[in-house]
Amino acid sequence: MESRYDVLVIGGGPGGTPAAMALAQGGKRVLLVEAGAGLGGTCLFEGCIPSKIFHETAARLRDIARAEEFGIHLPHQLVQLDWRKVQARKRAILQRRSAAAIHRAGQLQNLELLFGRARLGGSRKAMIEPFTGDSAEVTFEQCILATGSVPNILPLHGADLPQIYSSDRILEIGCIPERLVVIGGGPIGIELAQIFHALGADVTVMQRGPRILAGVDEELAFMLQQHLVNQGIKLYVNCPVKNICHSGQGVFVQYELDGGCEQVFATAVLTAIGRHPNLEGLGLEQTAVKVDHRHVVEVDETLQTTEPGIYAVGDIVGQPMFAHWATAQGLALAAHLLGRAGPPFPRPQHNSAVIFSSPELAMAGLTEVRAAEAGIDAGVARYDFSRDARAQIGGHDNGVLKIVYDKRDRRVIGVHVLVEGAADLAGEAALLVRAGLPLEAIAGAIHPHPTLTEAFVGAVRMALSGGSASGGERL
Repeated sequence: MESRYDVLVIGGGPGGTPAAMALAQGGKRVLLVEAGAGLGGTCLFEGCIPSKIFHETAARLRDIARAEEFGIHLPHQLVQLDWRKVQARKRAILQRRSAAAIHRAGQLQNLELLFGRARLGGSRKAMIEPFTGDSAEVTFEQCILATGSVPNILPLHGADLPQIYSSDRILEIGCIPERLVVIGGGPIGIELAQIFHALGADVTVMQRGPRILAGVDEELAFMLQQHLVNQGIKLYVNCPVKNICHSGQGVFVQYELDGGCEQVFATAVLTAIGRHPNLEGLGLEQTAVKVDHRHVVEVDETLQTTEPGIYAVGDIVGQPMFAHWATAQGLALAAHLLGRAGPPFPRPQHNSAVIFSSPELAMAGLTEVRAAEAGIDAGVARYDFSRDARAQIGGHDNGVLKIVYDKRDRRVIGVHVLVEGAADLAGEAALLVRAGLPLEAIAGAIHPHPTLTEAFVGAVRMALSGGSASGGERL
């Protein structure tokens, strides 16, 4: 380890690693410090990747359960879940992805990767404590903070019982819980609730607010809410949890519902009540970096903090907390620091996301509500997947596509879709929003048949024709 670097990057997740690599490729001498066991951050080790590995196993079990619909007779008693093998497969994929990232970093002459901790000691220096070797002080010209986030802790009595799991810790659980209570109806809670239900758990979801997925298109959120109920998941809304009490091998979760106090027994409880920036031990108090009341690092339009020369990307600068958002920020910042033309700093109204629920929910840009709040007179082009050939063939024809557009010029400002396979539509949705394409341009695109992508053309053609905007149908 040298004593001086052009850029110190603290955090080797989806924001810090791409930024560090891009800066090193651009000629900067970079030190990347990661406090975990490998490169990848929360997304790889405790978030989106391991949960999606479980999601794939759950999806296959759902397909097996519906095999009769497709003319396949498969005795149910022959189907067994080997949880050890599921966990082993997860670990193998995570190791493979982390090793690949470490290998790519090792190919860059100007990039030094160190596993350990970094603590700022001022505006241009930091103490580096490697997991192996001696500590040393380094100086830098610029610093990028990319330390991600950690789960919020449930502020209730009993939250420290062994049956209580954070969204990170439940991914290491040794068996499928018999009775799982999920506290929180956000994306993480809904995804994991449906996964564990498909894997065999009896699942109850408790949401403090009036509906799941606050901030998501309201109509689609309510549709997904009904899917959960139809699948056999017990869902309580307007249901604040009051207490958790130990009871034998499980716990009783006490909650308020309709003015009364109720309780439900659980062998495991997942607390999915959001995440907050991971700032512990960074030494920000030794700098002029400001943190607001939400523990979010304050940055300007170039992601520079209130300490000149120190920048921040990803979860520590607040919502949206997505891996792809952090990567977009990191790459834009790297281009900015190199003084080169590159990807622009991402704007929230262009963000896209997928909730890997069942069915999947994808979104890009503004909802109708957000458009109205921004003073935009918006229209909506709709497509009903019950009439879609590909959706019918796949047995997942219960869903809706909504394209939100500005009535002044008919340019797309938002796309929201609920259907199995929505994740594969998210890329086109993101492009439509980012480019601000007019409906006429979409109507002229030829999409292959039969695919779910035909929904885009079906929706806008109906809207342009002044029809019911329910989507066209092709044989």
